[in-house]
Order: sequence, then structure tokens, then C-alpha cells
Amino acid sequence: MSLDTSISLTTLDEVKAFLGEDVKRDGLWVYSNAAGATAATVEVTDTTMVLIITGGGSAGTTTLTFADANKDTIAELVVAINAVSGWKSGRICHGDAASTDLVVTGALSCLGADNEITLSIIDNYLLTQLINRASDMMNRYCSRILKTTTYTKEVYYGTGYDKLILEQFPVTRVSRVSVGRATSFRIKNTSADATVCTVEISTTAMRLVVTGGANADDTTLTLADYANIDLLIAAIEALGKGWECTKLATDTATRLATELLPRPAMAVTPTVSAECETPDDDLTDYRLLNPTEARNEGMLLRASAFDATREYFVSYTAGYTTIPYSLEMFCIYLVSYIYGKSKRAGTEGLQSESFGEGADYSYTRQRWPTLKRRGR
Repeated sequence: MSLDTSISLTTLDEVKAFLGEDVKRDGLWVYSNAAGATAATVEVTDTTMVLIITGGGSAGTTTLTFADANKDTIAELVVAINAVSGWKSGRICHGDAASTDLVVTGALSCLGADNEITLSIIDNYLLTQLINRASDMMNRYCSRILKTTTYTKEVYYGTGYDKLILEQFPVTRVSRVSVGRATSFRIKNTSADATVCTVEISTTAMRLVVTGGANADDTTLTLADYANIDLLIAAIEALGKGWECTKLATDTATRLATELLPRPAMAVTPTVSAECETPDDDLTDYRLLNPTEARNEGMLLRASAFDATREYFVSYTAGYTTIPYSLEMFCIYLVSYIYGKSKRAGTEGLQSESFGEGADYSYTRQRWPTLKRRGR
């Protein structure tokens, strides 16, 4: 699993630096059971695992390359080791961890089950998962995406006042504000023997489904593939399958197909059409209150007010371009705390224990920090 850079509030290197050297765990076990062998060794380099058997019918050297598609995870590497004559292996860590995370080691003797060795792994996989999850938890707790993200055609309803508060902040750029919807074209399906026909528009595609009958079909058209709505309409009608479009707007030759507004699946028939819409009028008489990243709370101002009876479509960029040190530090602490608990599994909360004579036994539990939410 790779780090989700769209939400991650820190980096793998920062967490590992904070944890110091304590980022290793057992990765896999391995030994040679080759009959007649006099020696067997395993060696790990940055890019390979080298298995060597001396003597017996399985004698020889096998090099497993981590870059190979069938050996680039620990689970796949274990399968590859077991496929080599005279070798046995099993995984201890998560199977999706990268083979390249194995700790480099010189040749280690491992002939016979009694000489089974355990190879360590740098815990990049688990730490990456924890960073992603901790970042997502912090976003959800704050009810916003903290890292800079671009939002397109978000829908807001007018307040009747001169302010419109955007969901995400701080806002670093507002690229467009539009008011109202305009029907660009209507679409229907003339298949008389179809059970149901639907049109669905997402932010990236249009899906056209005909269920039942001679024209049964399910086609998805990617909006970005069409420079304007006219070209999209032409592609729809070229499908056949009973699809027909009627243009209503005069700007379909200049409007991007990606400007179509998302709609859930809409049922159409030979007599009932679905409306495909775009934002209507672009506004210019608005501004962003406190536009600097350090101060603004995502509030738009408009002297003539945002009409309470209208929909507004806002495209903007919000979130921190540089994550504040306090947020990053909290994320690092959270990851480190959870990671520490995962390594203490089985002895969680146990700080020390002692045994005396007979049934005399005592122990001390570790006190872990708790996170408290400040009341308002």
C-alpha cells in the first residue's frame, strides 16, 4: 500500500525518524531441508535473496529478484522460496509488505529445521497504513480535508445574505462561481422492447444503460474525451441502441463536456427525456474574505447577496499547502502511539512483573496517554 499523498499529513521518513531504530519486526522464516546437504545459507541484498545449498541432490545457487512481478511482496516471495527444491519458508508479517523492505543481511546458515532463521523487515507497510488512517481520522474529526485539495462544482444553496460559507477551508483559490442550472440537451431512448433505460452522469463520465430487448447495452463515455458537448452528443447518437439527443442550449459547441452537472441514474423512455444540465450564469461580483491562507475561513462575500432560492456552483482550492507543524506532530504522535501498541500486542499495558516463592506474583501496568477533546 502506498502513501495516500492526497490526505497524508506527514511522511514515512518523518515517522521513522521520530521512532528511531524501532521500526523492524519479524518478516519471514526460512530454512533448508535439502537431503544430503552439508551446508545451506540465505543472504539478503537490496534487490535480491540468494539461496545456496552445498552438497546433496539440491545443491546450487538460486537468486530471487525482488523487482520481479511475482516476487515483489513478502507473500509472493515466500511462494517463490517454497518453489525452490530444498527450501521451506513462511511469512510472519503482512503479505503485501514489499520484498525490498527486508533488512539486508550477509549469508546466514540455515540447514535443517533446528537452524531455522527469521529475517527482519523494515515496517514500511504498516507505518504507511497507519499514516493514511491517522490522517483520515484527523480529517473526519475536523470535518474537512486538511491538505490542499481542488473541489469542482460543489453545490451550495443561497443564504439570502451577503455571505456564503464554503465547506472546506482555508481557501487558497476560487476559480469559478456560477448560479443556477441550464439544460444543455435532452436525451431519450426509443427502444420499445427495453425493460428500462437509464442515463447517469458522474463528475467524470456518462453511463448509458439499456436493459432488455434487442438494444440491450451498457456503455460509459468519459467526459474528458470530448472537447465540447456537441462531440459528446455525436458520440451518444453514434452508439445507436435507440439513443436520441435534442440540443436546447446555443453554446454546446463551446461548452466542455466536463461541465455537465452530476445526476444520479435517470430513467428515460421513447416519450420521457432526461435533462443534461450545466451551470448557468457565471458570477463576478464576489470576493473571498481574508484571502491569506493563515486567516481565511472559506467565506465568500457578495454585496447583492446570495439568493436563498438559487443554487450556487463553486470551484475552488482549499486546505493547507504546507501542513502546520502542530497538525503534523499530532499525526506523528498518533501513528507512533498506535504502532507502539501493535508491537506490544500480547503484553499491552504490562510495564513489569515479578515472581516470588509459591504463588507470590506482582505486576505493574503501563499508563498510556489518553486523547481528550476540548469542550466548547
